[in-house]
Amino acid sequence: MSKIIVLDELTACQIAAGEVIERPSSVVKELVENSIDAGASMITVEIRSGGIKYIRITDNGCGFEADDAVIAFDKHATSKIKSGADLDCVATLGFRGEALASIAAVADVELLSKTEDADTGVYVHIKGCEVLETGERGAAKGTTLTIRDLFYNTPARYKFLKKDSTEASYVADVMQKLAISNPNIAFKLIANGKDVFRTPGNGDLKSVIFSIYGRETAACILPVNYQFENYKITGFTGIKDAVYSNRTRQIFYVNGRCIKSKTITAALDEAYKTVTMKNKFPFSVLMIEMPLTKVDVNVHPTKAEVRFSDESSIYRLVYHGITNALLYDNKVENKVENTEVFKAETPIQTVTAQIKTFTPQNITTPKIPEPVYVAPIQELPKEETELPPIWNIPAEVKEEKCDIPVPLKIEYVPEVKITPDIPSEQPVLYNSTSVYTDGVVVGQVFDTYIILQYGKEIVFIDQHAAHERIKYEEIKDAVNEPTGAVSPMLVPISLQLSPAEYTSLHSNMEFFESMGFEIDDFGGNTVLIRAVPTILADSNIEDVILSGLQNKKTAGFSDEEIYTMACKAAVKANKSLSRMEIDELLQKLAKLENSGTCPHGRPICVSVTEHELERRFKRCL
Repeated sequence: MSKIIVLDELTACQIAAGEVIERPSSVVKELVENSIDAGASMITVEIRSGGIKYIRITDNGCGFEADDAVIAFDKHATSKIKSGADLDCVATLGFRGEALASIAAVADVELLSKTEDADTGVYVHIKGCEVLETGERGAAKGTTLTIRDLFYNTPARYKFLKKDSTEASYVADVMQKLAISNPNIAFKLIANGKDVFRTPGNGDLKSVIFSIYGRETAACILPVNYQFENYKITGFTGIKDAVYSNRTRQIFYVNGRCIKSKTITAALDEAYKTVTMKNKFPFSVLMIEMPLTKVDVNVHPTKAEVRFSDESSIYRLVYHGITNALLYDNKVENKVENTEVFKAETPIQTVTAQIKTFTPQNITTPKIPEPVYVAPIQELPKEETELPPIWNIPAEVKEEKCDIPVPLKIEYVPEVKITPDIPSEQPVLYNSTSVYTDGVVVGQVFDTYIILQYGKEIVFIDQHAAHERIKYEEIKDAVNEPTGAVSPMLVPISLQLSPAEYTSLHSNMEFFESMGFEIDDFGGNTVLIRAVPTILADSNIEDVILSGLQNKKTAGFSDEEIYTMACKAAVKANKSLSRMEIDELLQKLAKLENSGTCPHGRPICVSVTEHELERRFKRCL
């Protein structure tokens, strides 16, 4: 008996739908792209229950002919291509002919459409691939598609959907990207009867960015416009406050199609390499126009991935386009309003942050880089609660009368090369906390390393690595097991989000409130941060919120994001510390289970033994 059977039409359509229609946002993407291909200048999307129960998409495009309305729901029915040869020059967003058939297989769908020349509109009602009704109805020019009860007949797919507000954030994200790539179309998104966002449709890309991301972002972006051969790049890229801790605000398009590309990302990072701080990512909306034959969009059903025939040309296009925008095309003479511009006639110079240092109150003379002075090894008086630092004291102060012990001057001694037959001892890496509690503080050298004497060893502690480990453990505990310690803000922080970010924030408000955030609406997509977890009080709160929303499926912070927050909050190298600051750092370090390395794996402290010093001074063999 034969084991091979031909699946029925409905089952085949349901399987095909699994690749194209993953969630409500997939429906919106496919149908809005069809509206764009139909030449619409106005597109309105309305959703309820995150799009699971109800989606309605209305456009003023060319509409369906009466004879095409039912055929359009057949598998692989399309007006975009006619043969395989057309795949080499696909100019439309849709072309597979899978969207309508896939949606009709897993939902209740109604179509009402009218062409400009028709007297009445055509109506089609189809559910689970079965046509229930067709006919004529009054309608305006364009098409209205209504989708109800998505995945009503595929419970396995339905149960994997997220809560309504999370699905709504996915829909908003899709609509944002489509609106950005089509500034000449007026988009409107309505969720549960409330306007989420709308764009003017005036053809101005910056107006669209303003509508979605707000005034602050729009004021800190520079136009990009560069071309060579048959390749062209346009758009906007960020400076100043339009730089963030993740890539959620980097959006790339090729011939009007939103894509993901490692080549474009790498070129963008290289162009900003010496302009932004490490682990900071600029806002970027980049539109690439190129010959259709040079790009393959038929790689994946979602069409989010493309393949370039000449990766190096794309890399050069993006790199030079961004570099020109930062250095030459937007100089101060051009007077870009409300925008800080990088002006340079030479290659990009490294931008370094100003670091504020603590200095003893009784020292007013400029700090002299060398020689380095280190205090004699001694126990500090226990009765005093705070002592001024006794290291890094300029020579001028040494002669003044004060209660500070006179430091010993250590001259620089060139390293003595050890002959091959005398093995050199390697520095010791510590994992024991006793060094932090029992070591005697000698001082600080290069404003970066704390020096301890621990028995017959000299221990050097990297202050940044040590504090980074402390902050990492504290932030991780605050995320996983909130303590309730909260710091009210004297002045609330105003945070303007995109519609997708705003919807995602409200979807995950319980998570942020459990951490200790107090967040209020301020109208539009703006929120006010009135209180934050005490452990994050010194962090960039906007970066923290955006990092928490990066994974929309479940709000939270990845280990890498916690690493980044800890690194930013930790004391930096080249910063002078007071004795109280050093003591507090050592006390916290001693309480950690893992105090041997920073979160990135670098050692926190190393030591040199007395025997090693004696050998270097040739006091022993």
